[in-house]
Amino acid sequence: MHNRLLRPLLIVEFLIAISAVFSIWSEVGGQYHLELMFWPWKLGLAFAAAGLIVAITANIIQHDGEITRRAILFCSLLIVTCAAAGIVTYYYHLNEPVDQDEDQDDDPPKISFLSPGELPGLAGLPSPDHR
Repeated sequence: MHNRLLRPLLIVEFLIAISAVFSIWSEVGGQYHLELMFWPWKLGLAFAAAGLIVAITANIIQHDGEITRRAILFCSLLIVTCAAAGIVTYYYHLNEPVDQDEDQDDDPPKISFLSPGELPGLAGLPSPDHR
């Protein structure tokens, strides 16, 4: 492959990798948790993962398809980056805000007992004694 075409293709791969990382992250970790997350976490971890994907590809192309120690190192760092993304997502899962509607539903329903003399009659009429 020509060297002058390699760099633009790796840039395109980087852009596709960013999109793929966010798609996978929102499907696996949940879109709601991703929306709660502080933006530098999302940006840093997504760029690191996409950069490592491109670095693996570039290393394999540079060595004519051979998998080198450097490619294995990049792959290991990619796994660590994905694990860090999982840990951050789990942290935001544990610390998500509580809805106010859920606070009201925590109380169990109250049951009140009426004595036989307190039973309401029909249309305001006194109830007959059924003894």
